[in-house]
This record gives sequence, structure tokens and C-alpha cells, in this order.
Amino acid sequence: MELVYSIDFNSPSSKNEFLFDEKICCSLSCRNIVSFSRGRKVDGNDKDKLDICYEVCVVDLDKPWQEYEVTTYTSPVTCMRWDPAGSTLLVVNAEGHLTLWRMKNYLLNMWEEVGSVDLEKEDVLVLAWLHSGSQIVFNPEASSIVNYNEKFTRAKMSPSFTQFGKKPVDGWIAVTSIGMVHVGLLLEQGSSSMLTAKACLGQTNTHITQADVAFTSDGQLLVVTSDGNVASSIHCYLVRISLKNHICSVQCSPSASFFLKHQSMPEGISQEPRLTRLSFLSRENSEVLLACWGTPSFSCIEAWHLLDQTIPLNRMFQNVTEVAFKTKRWMHKSSFTQRSGLTDIARPKLPISRTFNMESTIFRSYFACTYRDGTIKIVHRQTYQVLYTASMDQLINFKSLNESCEPPGEKRMRLSSSSCPPPPPHLVSAVQTTTGCGLVGLGEGRLYLFRVFNCSGASGETALQMLPLFVVLLLEYTMFCGLDVWDVLLAVRQGMVEGIVDKLSSNFAKQSGAFQELLHQRLLRHKMALYSCLGPGNQRAADCRANITLHAITTVLKGCLRPKAISAQDKSPSEKLSNLCLISPEMDLDQITKVIDAEEFVLESFKESSGAKSQADLSLQSLQPTIQWIADFILHLLAAVSMYPHYMSFPGATLLKDPQILSTLRELLIIIRVWGRLSPACLPVFMTTVTTLDPLPYLFRLVTTAWAAARDGMNVENDQVFMDECCSLHSKVLIPNYKKSFGEEMNCYLAFSQPFPINYQFGVEPHFLLSGSSSSSHHHHHRPFPQDLCLDADQKYDCVRQIQLGVRPREPLRECVRCRALSLLRKPSATKSPLLRAWELRFVKSCLCGGHWKQVIISNSH
Repeated sequence: MELVYSIDFNSPSSKNEFLFDEKICCSLSCRNIVSFSRGRKVDGNDKDKLDICYEVCVVDLDKPWQEYEVTTYTSPVTCMRWDPAGSTLLVVNAEGHLTLWRMKNYLLNMWEEVGSVDLEKEDVLVLAWLHSGSQIVFNPEASSIVNYNEKFTRAKMSPSFTQFGKKPVDGWIAVTSIGMVHVGLLLEQGSSSMLTAKACLGQTNTHITQADVAFTSDGQLLVVTSDGNVASSIHCYLVRISLKNHICSVQCSPSASFFLKHQSMPEGISQEPRLTRLSFLSRENSEVLLACWGTPSFSCIEAWHLLDQTIPLNRMFQNVTEVAFKTKRWMHKSSFTQRSGLTDIARPKLPISRTFNMESTIFRSYFACTYRDGTIKIVHRQTYQVLYTASMDQLINFKSLNESCEPPGEKRMRLSSSSCPPPPPHLVSAVQTTTGCGLVGLGEGRLYLFRVFNCSGASGETALQMLPLFVVLLLEYTMFCGLDVWDVLLAVRQGMVEGIVDKLSSNFAKQSGAFQELLHQRLLRHKMALYSCLGPGNQRAADCRANITLHAITTVLKGCLRPKAISAQDKSPSEKLSNLCLISPEMDLDQITKVIDAEEFVLESFKESSGAKSQADLSLQSLQPTIQWIADFILHLLAAVSMYPHYMSFPGATLLKDPQILSTLRELLIIIRVWGRLSPACLPVFMTTVTTLDPLPYLFRLVTTAWAAARDGMNVENDQVFMDECCSLHSKVLIPNYKKSFGEEMNCYLAFSQPFPINYQFGVEPHFLLSGSSSSSHHHHHRPFPQDLCLDADQKYDCVRQIQLGVRPREPLRECVRCRALSLLRKPSATKSPLLRAWELRFVKSCLCGGHWKQVIISNSH
């Protein structure tokens, strides 16, 4: 294990003279956003030191120093859970008030309350979202299978609750300390109406101190409870949710229960042990339960398995039924102890195939146990062997952390001045990332992120390794499921990047055409993330960024091609055009457009009937900004050739060697030429110095030259005529700003190129992150854009609508939390063209790079 970074999350205003001792909790979404709670003094109240409010904040793992407040409460937060989609947060406070918070318009810094329930001051012991039934299994043995569909199979899980037509419904379940089950259903997507119901687990209310919930494959929920007494039995209940005449009901029935093994306590510990933790191995695995009992100075974790037991019937009944009677039974599998109290169990989130053979496959899935003495144990999820033991003292240089981070007079100094020695640093709450490559922990006032696999310099212990084979498999899994890739990068060492990208690309090339079309955008995002790990300003990361925009625009423009008559055996106009551009070496744009059928390039909405001229113009004209982007991108690609003696370091160097991309650019130039004859308003605008120059055929000829060289595996820089033309291009056409094609200074994933551990502070940008908003950023050496050739602009640029926004836009903007790209905050419905509306809806939830949006206002910036 290795500490990646830590950050002090006590708010700067809190100079408290005492320590908080409330329960801290955190939750991590599938898009790697951490939510956590913290106490702080109410602003402006200096007299009353006990006037404290508790706020819920969220941070992106990539930029943890930027916190966004969700809400504040007057009492401590006891539980919070992200929904499976990562856009809604369920929060419960100590007063038993449960609230649903949702991102407003998918903005990470704007939250709205969408429903609340008062649980009448009951203590919530466990909180979970209902299961949707969709679960894609990760099978470590499937790495050699080619087809993604066979590599990643769906588990046979039924949703916890379905509406008419077996449609799964979003909802939550909470178990409270008096043995009550509360359920809430969100029947309509996006509405705030919530159907609630409650039921008692047993015959009567009983006091319980520990509980957990898991989902069974048939759609029921298994709830396990204990009163905390080691001698008492651990009770299990099956819960089923149903809806009749718009009334939700919850049925609870008892299931197999058991008593703990509970051996004798070790010598020297006189305290009476209690049951301190019940935790299913994972929410989807109701067959394995971890039960922990002990004292503050000792703990024992027992692993129990739920098995089907067959009971033979008496001979008297054997001719009545052929089936033997089956019942459920808990069986003790393993135990392990530690001379310290347990604080948390971080369980695996990755749904692993239960059939895979551990001996033949060296893939380690684990759960992590954290203890009061600062120990972290990594335990194999199937064999219960302790794979690795680390201590917080080894993982962090706590002294230097405190000196560098805490203002004078903070609590560590207070503690050291008092007579008792400071307690060892330990984690109060811990959670695994989606793929298990990282561990997020909350300690005394600090948030930590650890990498678990492939660490550099494990101190004296055998490090936990993950073969590149499994890293590729995890990357493909996140790509297939649409999960965020950030936490997989924790298992990638810099020297592995090239090999992983090659393997990802070669596996992707073997998929069917439809699959490639579906996942291409995600593959490019993964490649961009991997290249960004190599260091700031990595040119290939910028090339991937440009390629993402190119692919998205190509999909929209080629989607406008329609066949005149539909017949099964004919190729679509888009396929015909691709084939033509892959074969024909024709240099003349007007000659090649004569070969194609122009009728197939025109949507009905493009055609003008009597009086509908404006509508036809509008449809094509609405595509003008995206068409302009294509033209500018081609200019950037060609003009940059002249800039650098080092061929691989200029913007687009990798793209100019890719025959597939150059062929796509030829197709797009043909489409633009045909549409321009229909509606000149959609044509790109060029500022030329030569009046006789027709830019489109000129660019087509240059792109074709580069394509022919790339197709034949030749070096285009050996073509002196081509090089001369590229060098003189900027004297014929004015080149726009390169940021338009290649994005701002890319500053996501940069933590991976830094030495660990990194020590962050809230609100303070780390020194390695060069601020893209500063005026001096144009002169940074790490991003070799030829600024002297192009229109330099302090202008803001909309990366979704592809339009200039001016130097100080008056309209509210959204900014990507990760890459800082900007876009207007307008609702997509405001646009008139259905084509453009569909385009904008693609980027409502996330930026082109996959990061969350946040709202920003730049009206007064200079």
C-alpha cells in the first residue's frame, strides 16, 4: 500500500478548543466523487464555541482541494449513500431526518432537495439503495476472451422492486435501532414524490445495535441484526417490497439465524466483549457475512457462509415427494484477530464471478479492515488470508504532514501540550473505490487516498501486484459499464502506459463494428487519461481530446445521410462514402463529389419546399459551428507541421499518421462541399490573403496527400512539396487559436505524474497544476502550441457548441471540474434545431472528457 495524497478537511474557520467526537462518514460514487460530513463553527458566532453546524461536502478524487457544499445540518450526519448512477445523495442525521439531495442540472456545485422523510428520532444503523437488477460480472479468467459481450456477462439478479412491465424502481431502505425497516420509492424519474412504508422486522420492536442489508438474486433483501450481546443469536430476516393500489407494503419473514463462535478472550483483557460490526461481504453477496466482536483493545472477525442444507425425509414421505427438503444454514468458515478495536470494514464493490478459480488466476480481490491502533489489513475475499498489513505510521510521515499543514495552535499541538500522548493516527471510516485499486479513508480531520496495487517501494513487505493483463481487463470493464476510469489509474505505473494502450487498442479493434461505434468515445477517454498520467502537457493526451470531439461531430454529420430507398442488401450512404474515401486516391474535391449521389446526403428537413426555405436553411445553418470546427481542426493539423523539428511533439502529430482519421476528414470535406451547394450559410468561414484560393479543395488535396502517405506507411515529412505547402499555409489562411481543437491546458489526472504522497489543502491549488486561467499560461513551455501563428485569444470558448463566447461572457457558464473546459449553461430546449438539441443532450451529464460540470460566473474576471 502507498499513500497517494491526504488533505486536512477541517474548515479553515474552525479554531476549536476541543475535539469533535462524532461519527464521521463518507461515501464514494461510481464517478469517483467522495461525499463526507464535517463539523464547523457557525460563521459569525465567535461568542458561543458550542454553536456548531455539520456540513455535507463533495470532492472529486482528481481535484480534492475543490470542495462543493451540498447542505448543512444542526446535528451530526450519521449515514450517507450515493445512488448507483452517482447523481443523488441520501443523507441521514442524528435526529432521524432522511433527505434526498440531487445535483441540479448535473452540476456538482448546485444541489436541490428532492424529498425527505422524518424517521421520528430513530437511529439509522444501515442505509442502502434498492437494487436495479442490472449487474455486470467481472470474471478475472475471461482476460483471453475476445468479444466484450462474452467477456462481461450479466448476473441473474432480480430488481428489489419493479413496476408494471418489470421496470425497476429507484428507492432506498433503512434499518433503525428499534428493529424497524423503512422503505422509500421514487416512482417517477425526476419527481420529488416519494412513496414510503415501514414494517417491524420481528414480532415486536427490539433494541438492536448492529445491522446490515444485502440483496438476494430473487429480488428479496436479507437483513441481519444483533443486539450487541456476544451470547445472543444473530437474527436474519427476508424482506420483500410490494405495491398495490398505490400503497407500498413491506413484508418481513424470519430466516436462518446463528450464534457466534466466540472463543475465550486473550489474557490481560478484562473488559466484556461486544458485537461491534455486522457486514455482508458485499451488498450483492448475501451468502457471506463478516461478524466482528471484541473490546476497544481486541477484535475478532468471523466469516460465515449461508449454505443450502438438504434434510432427508422420513421413509413415510418418500413416495409422496421426490424432492428432499431444503433449508438455509449458516456455517463458520474462518476467524482472524487483532490486538486493537475495529473501526471499519471497506468491502469490495466489484461484482466478481463466483465460479472463478483462485489458484489458477492471480487476481486478488480483497476487503480491508481498519483498526484503532492505525493498522490496515488487506484480506483476501475468498480465502480470508491476510495478504498485507500496513500501519498508518508507516504510510504517512505524520510529523511532517502536521508541520506543513496545520496552522499554529491547532489540535495536535494542544494534544501534545497536555499530559496524555496523542493517539496514533487511524482511519475512522474507509471505503474501496469501484474497482478496488484504491482505498479512501477518513481519519481525525483528514481525508486519505491510498493505492493498493503496484506501489513503488513497499516497506519491507511483499507488495501487492496486479498484472498489466488485469489492469487492461479492469479498463475494459469500466469502459463496457460506463464507469469512471480514475481509480483504475491508481494501479498503473508510468512504464506500463504504452503497453496498456496498445493492448486496449488491439482488443478494441477485434470487436464488431456496432460495438466499436458504441464504445469508441469511451476508449478515447481512457486513452486520454492514460497518456495524461505521463506528465503535464502530454501531446498524445491533447490529440486524444481532439479526436473525441472529431468522433462526436463525425457521428452527428454522418448521421444526417439517408438512403433514398431502403433495401436490406444495400450499403448505407455513410458506408458507401467511407468505402469510397478508403479506396479512391482522387485529389480533386469537385471530381470526387460527382461520383456520389448528392440526394443521399440531404435530410428531408434540409430540402426546401415552397415557403420552407428558412427551415431548410436553419437545419443546415445550425450545424455551421461544428462544420467550422472541422475546417479549423484540419488547418491546425496541417499548419503545425511546419513548427517543429521534433516531428512527434507538435499538436496532432499522432493524428497525421493515422490513415483512419485522415480518411474521415476526407469524408467530412465531401459532405461539407455537397451541403454548401444547398445552403451556403453552413459553410466554414476562412480568412484568406489570396483572393483566388478556394480553401476546401485546397485542404482536401493536402489531407489526401497525407492520407496516401499514412496508408502506405510512408513518412509524409519526406514529401518536400507537401511540407512547403504546409509551411506557407499560414501566409494564405489565418489560423485560429489551437485551444479550439486541442482544449485548454489539460490538467486532469496530473497527480499520477507526481511523486507520492501529495499533501493538499482545501482551496489551494497545488504547485504542479499550472493554472489555465492565468494570462501567462500561453507562454508555458509544456504545451507546444504555435501561438505566434494563430489568432491569440483570451476569449472563452464553448467546447460543446463550438462557439466563441467573448473575453467576459455575461451568461452563466459551466466548467468541467477536471479539464476546465467551458460551456454555456443554457438548457438544450432553447435551441430550435432538433439536430442541435440532440447534440447538446449528449453532454448534459458530463464534459467531453467525462468529468462533472460545475456552474461558474466569469462576468467580472479580468
